[in-house]
Amino acid sequence: MGNISPVIDRLETALSSGNIPPPYDRWGGRLLSHLTKPVQVVVTGLPGSGKTALLEMLSGHSVSTGDLSPPIMELSYGERQRTVIERRDGSVQEIAGALKDIDLPADVVRARQEIPTPRLACQDFIEIGLTGNPAENGSVLDQIVRRADIVLWCSQDFNDAEQQLWAMAPDHIKDHSFLVLTKADKQMMRGVLPGIMSRLEPVVAEEFLGMCPVATIQGITAQTSGAAVDDALWASSGGQRLMNLVLNEVRQGRAADIDQGRVFLERLSTQAPMAPDASAAPPSPAPAPHQTSGNEPVAAKTGALLSEAVDLLQKQAGQMLDSLDMSGELNSDAILNGCVEAVSSLGTLMDRIAPNNPAAQTVRDDLQDGEEMLVLFQLERGEDAALDAVTLLLQMRKELIEKAAG
Repeated sequence: MGNISPVIDRLETALSSGNIPPPYDRWGGRLLSHLTKPVQVVVTGLPGSGKTALLEMLSGHSVSTGDLSPPIMELSYGERQRTVIERRDGSVQEIAGALKDIDLPADVVRARQEIPTPRLACQDFIEIGLTGNPAENGSVLDQIVRRADIVLWCSQDFNDAEQQLWAMAPDHIKDHSFLVLTKADKQMMRGVLPGIMSRLEPVVAEEFLGMCPVATIQGITAQTSGAAVDDALWASSGGQRLMNLVLNEVRQGRAADIDQGRVFLERLSTQAPMAPDASAAPPSPAPAPHQTSGNEPVAAKTGALLSEAVDLLQKQAGQMLDSLDMSGELNSDAILNGCVEAVSSLGTLMDRIAPNNPAAQTVRDDLQDGEEMLVLFQLERGEDAALDAVTLLLQMRKELIEKAAG
């Protein structure tokens, strides 16, 4: 499974050179890890919602574990077929063979089936069930949100309790998730499927990217009953449509990741000459402008606005760090949003300087680079990305202080 993107190869080469200045070396390492990790497709839902059958349909492999179902069940690509079991005490056991052929221990907390199949080359399929009380389900949903790139919520009617639980998911997950109406063939036979879909349409429009009715057993049969896939049955089951939607999200998400990799490499290229050549003559300072804006010299006005920009960044970073100190908990999404807001406010501030002012244009260019880096951090999410976003603000502040002093 070699890298198919030259961007990944370039990033690996840059990191292996050891010449990347901090903190870009740390950011680049995390970005490379993200780019080379399969897209995480999490299948979830309440007990009896058909999660395991959907997992088998999507992967094309049986993962039935009998009466004992691990809280987390993963299907991933592997060079050879093997099963990895994690127990409650943290011990991990590797077993050659398929998960369905293994007697799981009673204290299993996670089971991963690795299979050498191209279908799993770009994405992992993970089943995480919601089996506890509302408070426990909320905690599990938080775990799902932290892990998933795409969520497939299995249900037969997506009732009020499910809607209230899913409402807690952040928009960045909802925008890449689907409501899967399982056992659609039985619902259709009872004549209730059209009514359920009609009732849920306005909910889905707000809470999901889309809704897919699927007859999972038919979908599995279409893929396993003969030497080749029964295309007509695969299409009529709804499985083909769902698979196409998921794969399209995987492709679009990976393309966006690669674009962000290009942004990082471009940003890195501007930061490479971090240590100037001491033998080189310093550049001649640009002549001070003599134009005036009203009664105030342009240079003085620019310096004042740069100082105001420094204060703005310091205030924003300080507020976020103070909030962290007081709460003791890091709200990574709030911090990332605050950093984006700070850079946006800075851009508005710079618009008050004449467009042809060289100092202001340099700051505008830096702001664009900063905005692109923040997009990277929003892509990664999590505590490390949030703290690096604050680091970026403080770094931008340091550069502005130098510009203001100059």
